[in-house]
Amino acid sequence: MFAFSLDNGKETDIITFIDDVKNLESNSINLGYRKVRLINVYRKEKMTDKIEKATKIYENQGFIHLLDKNNSIITSTFISNIKISKSDKNSLILSGYLWFKPKGFHKICKMFINNEITEKNTWKKLNRDELQGWLVFAGCIMRPVPDRENLIISIDGNNFHNLDGFYCTLGEEINGIGGYFGRQRYALYDCLREDFG
Repeated sequence: MFAFSLDNGKETDIITFIDDVKNLESNSINLGYRKVRLINVYRKEKMTDKIEKATKIYENQGFIHLLDKNNSIITSTFISNIKISKSDKNSLILSGYLWFKPKGFHKICKMFINNEITEKNTWKKLNRDELQGWLVFAGCIMRPVPDRENLIISIDGNNFHNLDGFYCTLGEEINGIGGYFGRQRYALYDCLREDFG
């Protein structure tokens, strides 16, 4: 489940709930213009009205939130210069500038919500182009607490076949299931300097 709110500089005021959102992720850019499809928007008229009013008053910007089973916000995607491109039955297509999460990020968040991340190497169920999504998720959300005494790290190179797989393996060997220890060279350097993990 997703939700939408306008950025009013105060606490989050959710305008509506949404069953699903398409086109929120990208592996090629972090920020860009994009159209996103909101599927099964509850109180669609209220949302449309609020966006139209925001456009007339100030630069309209907001958030698309991913929610857990208790409707608490897990993560948010920022969108600015929001325009309604198309409206049909229960769906809307919004256009604007988005801060993207890597491909697979929301899929992994849903796995987390459904308690599907309970053992090492769960990341192996993902496609290769979704591994950065796993690594960003692990760095932002997962907070495993491994036993730090007498920690011995053993990495079998047969368990991964690319650099992202190495970072996934390393993170779990050091910080437990869903653990993080860098997702590219500079992040790994930060972790090795004890700035993280």
